[in-house]
Formats: sequence, C-alpha cells, structure tokens
Amino acid sequence: MKIQEKWTYDAPADRVLQMVLDPKFQEAKCAAAAALTYSASVEEQPSGHVVKTEREMSTDGFPDNVARLVGKTLQIIETQRWGEPAEDGSCTADLDVSISGLPIRYTGTIELTANGDTTGMNVQGDLRANIPLFGGKIESAAAPGISSGVRIEAETGQKYLAG
Repeated sequence: MKIQEKWTYDAPADRVLQMVLDPKFQEAKCAAAAALTYSASVEEQPSGHVVKTEREMSTDGFPDNVARLVGKTLQIIETQRWGEPAEDGSCTADLDVSISGLPIRYTGTIELTANGDTTGMNVQGDLRANIPLFGGKIESAAAPGISSGVRIEAETGQKYLAG
C-alpha cells in the first residue's frame, strides 16, 4: 500500500536538517505521537547520518481482530539514513519503519527540498504486511497510523522551529 505525505516548513533547509538530526526533536515527535516509551539516537557516518527511533505504541483503536493478532502494544523501529546535503541544502533519506516481531514494514524515502526561506518535505513509501490472509487488513489498519505519525512529526517540527 502506497503512502505519501507532503508539507512545508517556514525555515531554510539547513535549519530543518539540523532539526531532523537533533535527538531532542526525534524524542519530541515520539512523545507527541503518544508513545508509551521511546528512545532516539543520531549517528554521524562518512556518507551522512543515521537517525534511529524506537517507540512502544498502544494498539488501542485497532480493529479487534487485528489487535488480537498483534497484541496490546507494538514496538516500532524507524531508521532514516540521510545522505549529505546538496549545495542548495536539499537532502534525501532512505526510510525504514518496522514493527518488531511482525512481518510489517514501511520503506521509502524522505525528501527535504530547499526553497529559499522555506523547505518542502515529502515522505513516500510502501507499507507491506506479509501475513497470509490478514496482510491487507493489517495494512489497512496500520496505514492511518503511519500517516498520522508523519503529520504529528510535521506539527512537532513547526513547533520546534518556532522555538
């Protein structure tokens, strides 16, 4: 299932990238998403940065048949592999979001596009639940959570950049 979200920050690309690479911002987005527990790390590598968050999320609100399959909580692991920024400040990351212990994965890219004093963000990817008979139902149940998580990240970023 394809999922894409776009938004714009009222800040230049270098400032937005600095925010994305700040563990405090990553923790703030986890807290804003109502994670029960969470951790965030940022590791500098020769070709860019790796941002990793782990969060435990409640399955309250999931359809009963899906919640019975996955349990009361989900352990979500998100990894962003950011390359070096281009001369104009634009940057791209490979994105991988998995659920510990389940064959469910969202993979795609994050594009940070410089446009003077504003920065465009585009998250796009594919959600796959490789579970016979129930994969489509689980994808349908998980997709709103992924879109909501991205929107919460955008809102948290707006607040972070506003100070």
